[in-house]
Amino acid sequence: MITRALLLGIWLATLSCAASAAGASSKDVFERLKTLSGDWHSTTRGGATTVNYRTIANGSSVVETWTMSPTRQSMTVYTMDGERLLATHYCPQGNAPRLQLVATDAGGAHRFAFLDGANLQNPSGSHEHAFWLRFDASGTLTRSETYIRNDASYDPARDTGGEESFARSK
Repeated sequence: MITRALLLGIWLATLSCAASAAGASSKDVFERLKTLSGDWHSTTRGGATTVNYRTIANGSSVVETWTMSPTRQSMTVYTMDGERLLATHYCPQGNAPRLQLVATDAGGAHRFAFLDGANLQNPSGSHEHAFWLRFDASGTLTRSETYIRNDASYDPARDTGGEESFARSK
């Protein structure tokens, strides 16, 4: 258990250094998220999924609301905590994992990794454990989410999500 915690700490520290090296600070990414205000539709799945971004609480939080169907929504709230950018994801499964921006890679993907969460006690349930988003030059937004079982160990080489692209709705 101690070895796993130590390895996770080293991995997060390495990714944090990579984020700085890529030049995108947490504050820069948060300010960029604020520019997404409005409605976006999926171009990957024919527009079935929509995402709405809005800034609330005097500019201190960005709310990302996903609508996958008329009866299925989720929400992620982004906020700064000192120098850290946190994302709390409120899932239709009833859990709320918190993730932290840990890196911006050479391709411009802003990578978030699991920090902790609420309502993860059901071992057969799953939760969002990592995601990345990228602001594309074409004005689109691309995102990938990784879900794992609550009782599983995360392996970034194995546990990868599919990409989905979004365009601003007119």
